[in-house]
Parts: sequence; C-alpha cells; structure tokens
Amino acid sequence: MTQALYRFEDRALTLGRYGAVSEFQRNLFVAAAKCQGGPVAVYGKPDGIVGAKTRQAIIDLQPCLNSAVRAAVGAPSFGAITGGLWRLLMPANMAPPDAIERANQLTFALEGTDYDVIQFNFCQSKNPRSGKRFLEGDPYCHTNDPRAYLTWGPRGATAGAGAEIQQIIFAAERANPGLLKSLFGPLTEDMHRLALGNNDAAFDILCSIWVDDTQRNDFKARFAAYGARDEVQRAYRQVYDAANADGGKIARFFKLYAEIRPIIGRDPTEIDLAFFIDRATHGSVPPGDISQLVKQMTSFVTRTRKLPSPGELRKQLAAWLPSHHKYNDRLARDAIFLIDDPNITLSDAHRRMWQQRSGLKASDFGLSDQRFVASYPVAAPTGYEKIEKFYTVLPEDKRACPATVRRARRK
Repeated sequence: MTQALYRFEDRALTLGRYGAVSEFQRNLFVAAAKCQGGPVAVYGKPDGIVGAKTRQAIIDLQPCLNSAVRAAVGAPSFGAITGGLWRLLMPANMAPPDAIERANQLTFALEGTDYDVIQFNFCQSKNPRSGKRFLEGDPYCHTNDPRAYLTWGPRGATAGAGAEIQQIIFAAERANPGLLKSLFGPLTEDMHRLALGNNDAAFDILCSIWVDDTQRNDFKARFAAYGARDEVQRAYRQVYDAANADGGKIARFFKLYAEIRPIIGRDPTEIDLAFFIDRATHGSVPPGDISQLVKQMTSFVTRTRKLPSPGELRKQLAAWLPSHHKYNDRLARDAIFLIDDPNITLSDAHRRMWQQRSGLKASDFGLSDQRFVASYPVAAPTGYEKIEKFYTVLPEDKRACPATVRRARRK
C-alpha cells in the first residue's frame, strides 16, 4: 500500500482552505459524485478540513475503481489520503505534499487560523470580577498579550513587538506595488504607516480602528480579502522562512544535529523537522551559540552504548529548551512528536494534556522517524530590518483609544 499522507480515522485534520489539499478535495468530491451519479454538493465545500466528508467521498469512489487500481492507490484505507490516491486525482504537475509542507500543516492545525483571519488583541480578556470584556461594558482594559495588538494567520503573525505583520505587508507590497491601495482603499495610508512605523505607531493606528465598530468590521473584511490573495500568502511564507525569522530558528536546529551527526549517524527525521518548525512557531529554540547545547547532547547520546531513539533525543532536547510562556501548552504540543516513538512512555498527566490539547500525532501527517530530511530551505532576509522606520502617531482627533487602554498598554 502507498504511503499515507494524511490519516484521519480518529479526528479531522484542519489543513487550510488555501492549500493543495482543498484542491484535492474538490477533485475527489467531483469524482465521487460522478461515480455515485449524485450531486457534488452532498460533500459540502472543499475547505481543507479532512474528516468525515472526505472519508465518505473516498468510500463512494470505490465502485468506480477496479481491484488493481484500489490496491495501487491504497483506497481501502478510507480514513487516509494516500500518495497513490493523490496521484490518481491530481494533475501530474501537482506532486503530493512533501514532508516539509506536511510538517508546516501540522503547526497550522495547532494554530487553527487561516490566511484570511485576524484577531485584535486589545482588551480581549475578561475582567475576573465582572466577567465582561471592555467592549462588553467593563470600564477597564484587560489583555493577556499586551505586546501584540493584532494576530493574523496560520503562524500567529503579530503587529507589535514581533512585527511579523509589518514585515509581511512590507514584503507583499514591495513585490506587488499598489496591492494595498486596491484592497484597503481609504485605509491605505494607515497600512503604509503600519508597515513603516514603529511600535507606538502600530498601537495608535490599530487601536483607533479597533474602537470604532464600523471601521473595525470594515478592516476585518478588507484584511480577509487581502489574506486570501496568493501573492500575500507567498509573502507570509517568505517572511516566516527568512533567515531573520523562523527560518533562522529552524536552521539552528539543523546546525545542532549536523554537529552531532558523527555520533548519531543520521540527519534529522521527518518528525524532528516537524518538531523544529513547531518549536520555532511557539516555544524555545537553540540559542545563537549552540556550543553548550552540543556538549549536552553529545554527553546524552554517548552516556551508554545504545543510541537514544529519535523521540528520546527530542524529549531531552525539549527539556533543555523549556518554554517560559504557556508551559503546559508547550508540553502538550511536544507530546505530538513523542507519541509515535515506542521507546517513549508519557506520564498520565502528560498524555492527558496532549489529548485535551489536540490528540494529534506526527504520523497523522504521514511523518516518520524512518525517513530523513537533510536541510530546510531558509529564505533570504526580508530586507525589512534595513528600512529606516519613522516615528509617527495619529493626529489627536483620530487617537480614539480610551485612556484605560493606553494605561493597560504601559503596564
């Protein structure tokens, strides 16, 4: 049987509305409906959520496949999309998603927000006493992430301290001049100032939009159309793969494994790769100087004659790189990259956290510790770090953010 690219017997996998999986679903639903002589609509819209409707379509396709084809595509695994089924239904120039793409999709499934989704982070938390948020009538602003004013997309890009949103806007506009004007209309100047301004400018611009219901809803709709564009999604991925962003963090993991390759005798595995990507997105990563970590890993690997399994090495590496933000959530995410290793026994508490957080396994995305990945395609720096940002605030009559919001930000 051909390799399972995605396995979804136990739970649906959210892989994104804008990826190749949605195109696969579209072709699958058309083929299944044709085979059954019924309407395509019975399967719903292709949405990148691989679950019950995808399983039913695979089952409905079976009568139109002879036994040889069924065996070749691995179709009896109704709870899986196999490489053979992908090649049967997709154009020849659309190869099955490789390990890097599927590893990125695993992190997408955990983050849960697509390219057309934004969330304002002003005063989003409830006052523990009143049980209400600021916009619900509580006079005080509460927020659990005061340095991120806006969050966007599958990797949780923020406008604030991280400035990933500003970098993506900058990269997309540089590659496609005039794109902002075509989609943001009267808010174009605000978007230019957001991309080129400093942290204070980002706060003032976004807060003035957030406090106005009409403007906030208009902004969300415009941003949804912006994020749905292919060129914007390319810029988004370019920024996250850049050497001065997550791409550089992932490269440190590969550098670390290259240093210990002579003693472990292998490159990182596919599950190692997924662990690196998820850690770069949400958690701690190796420091710029990895020499101490190399010593620790060398000592751990050579402490006995038996080499640690890939999962055992990941588990120890995670212990050396503790997350100081949402610690339990990080433990639950790390379990995804340990649960497939027969040498790993999770504690009851750790397993419970994993099940409550996601219950996902790296193998659900066709990833294995038996296959290896030599490198990650790190992109060149975006160039954003070289621009000369200007300090700007909105005119006083447009700075509509209540004083309580500004005070909460300064705390």
